[in-house]
Amino acid sequence: GQALEGKSAIDILNYYYPGTSVISQSDTQTIRVNIGHLQSSAEFSLLKETGSFQLLKGDLQIGAIGSEIGSYIRDIKVNFLLFGNTIIPQLTSPTAKFAAINGETSWTLRWSPDAVINSKITTQAMQLKYGQINLKLVQTSAGPKLEITNSLKIHDEYLWGIGEVPSSWPAAALEAQAIASRTYALNKINTVKKDCDCNVYATTADQNFVGYSKESEAIYGILWKAAVTRTSSDSSTSLIVSYNNKPAATYFFSSSAGATQNVTEVWGGTIPYLTGVLDPWSLDTKINPRYYIWQRELSQSAMASAFGLPDVISYQVLSRTKTGSVRAISAISSTGKSAALSGEVFRSKTKLPSTWFDLPTPAEIDALADICVIPNRKFIYQRNLC
Repeated sequence: GQALEGKSAIDILNYYYPGTSVISQSDTQTIRVNIGHLQSSAEFSLLKETGSFQLLKGDLQIGAIGSEIGSYIRDIKVNFLLFGNTIIPQLTSPTAKFAAINGETSWTLRWSPDAVINSKITTQAMQLKYGQINLKLVQTSAGPKLEITNSLKIHDEYLWGIGEVPSSWPAAALEAQAIASRTYALNKINTVKKDCDCNVYATTADQNFVGYSKESEAIYGILWKAAVTRTSSDSSTSLIVSYNNKPAATYFFSSSAGATQNVTEVWGGTIPYLTGVLDPWSLDTKINPRYYIWQRELSQSAMASAFGLPDVISYQVLSRTKTGSVRAISAISSTGKSAALSGEVFRSKTKLPSTWFDLPTPAEIDALADICVIPNRKFIYQRNLC
């Protein structure tokens, strides 16, 4: 919205993160992105059978020398499977047969500069052009699982694959998103999460990373890549949102109900630049046609699953934030058992677009009811944000 009004990327960022500044900072770090969490298998092949890929033992860092099993071309696929407490790579091809490979607890997959890797993890497909893939066996209460990561450079390779906004957006909006996404990554770079063997997930649990398909999309992909480039100062430094000379925690979402949240009301604590601001552009039907008004139907099973109850016969919003989003919500089952969730946890479990929603009144449903209709709500500007 602000980009259409002629605002620059820096104007936009200064508005949504008040008290911060946009500065140039080094971004040469390698980020580890989880593309497959707690998986049982994963398949990789070459897009258009171009280039080659190499299979190496161990969980290697980029550039580290390791024990190479082999280099493979054309129509060869590698499928990683769990067998006991090891990961076994199986090579297949319509035109060749391969000897069995002994299992290891970790593997590294690399490829030539002219190659693009097709990855298929469960039902999720992704194209990867940069960095390398690491697969590691982890022990869970459900038995051994795979953690699969793509390690690549923040400066360009990672940002080229961020799929948070349409590439057809105005240039200033794309640049603002590139700066915010870069800052988010740098804010996370010093911590490796044990639960995913990663700095960030490739999902909206952190920010949406879609790989090579972002920059290669028809017509508009080049615009996103160009926006990333424009926000780079040189080959090793780029623009970031800074607070006290450190990368800010640049949380973002696609649209609000008319005002952003104060972080205190979402996660608790205080972050000076996440205090909530008015966001009238989210209420413009031309700018935000998908989420200006929305409605979702939740099945009885989805509601029950969200609350961890056998069924749900009534529910109520316990509290709201100053902008009207749901802070807490509770439900009661036909057995009399009750449960409560934060608004954000409820949203995540039910896959609602946001925590700005209303409930039918009265908020009672038959335990056998098929659906519960939940419409969104909008922030009323007369309400005091302070």
